[in-house]
Amino acid sequence: MTIKAESTVLNRRTFVRLAVGVVGAAPVLAGACGLSLPRAGVGGTAVGPAPATSTSGAASVYPTYMAAQNGPRPDYASDGPLYEDGYDNYPRNPQKSWLKDPPGAGGTVTAVSPGLYPPSRPLDQNPAWQAVNKALNATVTFNIVPQQDYVQRLATIMAGGDLPDMLNMTAGINGAAGAAQFLQAQAADLTPYLGGDAVKDYPNLAAIPTFAWKNAGCAYQGKLYMIPIERYAPGTFFFKNDNIYDAEIGATVVPKSADDFKKILTDLNRPDQNRWATATYAGMGYDIVAWSQIFGGPNNWRLDPNGNLIKNFETAEMKATASYLHDLVAAGLFHPNSLNYNLNSRRADFVAGRMAILPEGFGNPWNDFWGRGLQQNPPVNFHPLPPFPAQDGGKPVHYLSLGFQSATAFKKASADRVQELLRIVDYLAAPFGSAEDLLLIAGIPGVDYSLDANGNPQPIGDNLNLDANYVNWKYIVQHPQVMYLATIPGYAKAEYDAEHMAIPSGISDPSLGFFSPTLNTRNVTLNQAFLDGITDVVLGRRPLTDYDQLVQDWQTNGGNQIRKELLDGMAAAN
Repeated sequence: MTIKAESTVLNRRTFVRLAVGVVGAAPVLAGACGLSLPRAGVGGTAVGPAPATSTSGAASVYPTYMAAQNGPRPDYASDGPLYEDGYDNYPRNPQKSWLKDPPGAGGTVTAVSPGLYPPSRPLDQNPAWQAVNKALNATVTFNIVPQQDYVQRLATIMAGGDLPDMLNMTAGINGAAGAAQFLQAQAADLTPYLGGDAVKDYPNLAAIPTFAWKNAGCAYQGKLYMIPIERYAPGTFFFKNDNIYDAEIGATVVPKSADDFKKILTDLNRPDQNRWATATYAGMGYDIVAWSQIFGGPNNWRLDPNGNLIKNFETAEMKATASYLHDLVAAGLFHPNSLNYNLNSRRADFVAGRMAILPEGFGNPWNDFWGRGLQQNPPVNFHPLPPFPAQDGGKPVHYLSLGFQSATAFKKASADRVQELLRIVDYLAAPFGSAEDLLLIAGIPGVDYSLDANGNPQPIGDNLNLDANYVNWKYIVQHPQVMYLATIPGYAKAEYDAEHMAIPSGISDPSLGFFSPTLNTRNVTLNQAFLDGITDVVLGRRPLTDYDQLVQDWQTNGGNQIRKELLDGMAAAN
């Protein structure tokens, strides 16, 4: 899945949120992965919001986490690294956070990253880009590759050896074939500069929560090679159309069980009014991974008390989810266009009221369809249902997200050059609400933006802030995520409430941050074969008894090898 948040043209209403950098979402819609938490229970049990920090000290490969200091006071304060600060408006009178000499040495810095936005104007025509380069005392140039071509281009770059100074590594260490070998052979070892307390020389990088460094696989075989681009912790919720659900079911009604949820869905289903209870889209196996949260299945993998990894496909909870979805489809509760939808067309029909409830991603997916809903007549609001269990009185489960979007590697260079690049990315990770952050996300006052009555930057003219926000700074590095979207009233508070609903019942994926060559090369094909088979089971084209065969096919075609390689990596890390 590529969330629209990072792949499509954006309207003026979404500018401010995108500008401050909460646009990103690692793939979370299917709910297939989660954050690596220090207190994650074995067996897929729920965990509380423990601080996701590493062991301090100079010997640690991971940077010592240090929260940003002296920043603007949030309207909704974070309860720890898994939570975001929230702001109703952009802080007034942003102050400089960079009080040192400019970070660069006056030369050129090259970067390669994916094109997830419309392109900005070229450097020689772009005053905002020029202003950032002046502040950096470096001429940073980007080779921006179309998103659909990025994986292939990345493979070509890694194989060819003609490296940029900074390279976006898509989805971390397992995001491209040969990533681990490439990092060892050609990437700069960042451990001496960022490992443990050494990161104190780069305080903005130290403010990136440890879970992002771990989950992206920034460290490999005892050395740190990459800097993560952090994203929020919550994953997929069941979102309701408030206008429909609140009127017909009740604003405070939360399903008590899977059977209760089916009754609610049945009550919401109105095919004669061109409205169905829910929908899926093509290639997702009826969103079985997201729906399996109800049944308490593992978040991608489960580490059992004996130290064995169990894939979610292999569990009784996932099989029960397949049976449940079969019953929902047989009852006519899914929109008949489900298998013809893509993510965006399904979302458009959700906004238009063609279905009442959908599994959707936290963060920018939410702000996308909520923002579109507010443009309807009458306006439509959307809020998530709290997690609920399959059995009344059971323990709810929420699958936490990846916690990162991608990561950045540097090519091998002299110590002076590596330290210069680190100073530059430390500047680019300037805290939210600082003068540097405002420059990076909004550009030059009076040229790129003006401030509204509440102090929020608004783009001047109709260029959608292309000259500032659409330069790919945020795909080198960025400050930790915040909850902020001034164009949707009450958005920060709604996100704050959703985080506090989800994270206490959140479960992690214990495999995150560990490398598997087979996962790297075959995971997409293996998962798609399983999901295609699930679609046939849910639709009744194949009997539920075929579920076990789908699992066996996944195991023999590479799943067991992925398990072995991940376990080997875990053993080597202990």
